[in-house]
Amino acid sequence: MLRATLVATGLIAAVALAGATVRLLPWLVDPQVPWRAAAPFARTLVASALEVALLVGWPVGWALGHASLVESGEARVLQTLGERPARTLARLVPQAAVLAFALGLASFVAGEGASAPGMLTTELLEEARASCEAAEAPTSYAVPLTGFTWLCAPGSAPRLVGVFHPRRGEMLAQGSSPSAPDPSDVFVSATRARVAGDFQSVELTGVHLERGTGTPPFAELEVESLHVRGFVPFGRAARLAPMWRALVFGASAALSAWTAAAAVLRLALRGRFAPLLIAAAGPLAVLVTSRAFERSAADPRLYAAVPVVALAAPLVFALVVTSVTQARGKLAAQKARC
Repeated sequence: MLRATLVATGLIAAVALAGATVRLLPWLVDPQVPWRAAAPFARTLVASALEVALLVGWPVGWALGHASLVESGEARVLQTLGERPARTLARLVPQAAVLAFALGLASFVAGEGASAPGMLTTELLEEARASCEAAEAPTSYAVPLTGFTWLCAPGSAPRLVGVFHPRRGEMLAQGSSPSAPDPSDVFVSATRARVAGDFQSVELTGVHLERGTGTPPFAELEVESLHVRGFVPFGRAARLAPMWRALVFGASAALSAWTAAAAVLRLALRGRFAPLLIAAAGPLAVLVTSRAFERSAADPRLYAAVPVVALAAPLVFALVVTSVTQARGKLAAQKARC
């Protein structure tokens, strides 16, 4: 059973990690983005990929593994000896505990980046600053998702620069401003920056501001700290806290896996298609439901319904498979009479 689960999880993880690599590749090949700055985003992408792989691979592995027991006759032998399907599934409790812990850990790490994208962005800024401090020659490092760039010079403190566009509530990276600069654009230079969790504000330290496009500028100001609000967030923060996300997804995967495996044993399903259909129904229903809740900004308490959906979806598909099998059996019997 563990082998089937690991194979299914590994195959799904390979596909998910390939997609994560495609998203991360522009950062990795960009010489202006240091590898240390890409590491926090890579961690979140890898955790999300493993989360999906375990959420789907665990039920699929158990369903296919029990289908193999049915095909080999081991399941019938166990039932003949008096072992009910519930007893067969109970032996998987230690394995389930390990899988649930692994899924919960991946969900927690992925949830940290999803629930507070500003914290991830602050980490990107700090990692890029550390790379800037270690630079042995004058250079610049762009910080993805922020529009900021670190200016690096040996023997000098790194300076963070960018252009703030007040009318649109966003940062423009150096060189990305329109050909006709807006007089409201504000050139920003700072020694440090910390982005709010919801990405709608940023706190700057050691700030130098210049407004206007002429030489000298319209206005110039230096302050020790500055808190800028009103940014347009690049994405919506997840409403479910990381710990609750780990519990919801772990419980959902466990219920889906046990329901799918029980259906395979009780219905004595053979082959791969029907068990795969039943096993995949739960995780897919979980992903669709949780995505719908995120898009609608639903009350976090509604996520308690996600494990219920994970339990119900395999049961519904098991009933469909049973109905189709009975219908085919009746049709075959009618043809035999004819």
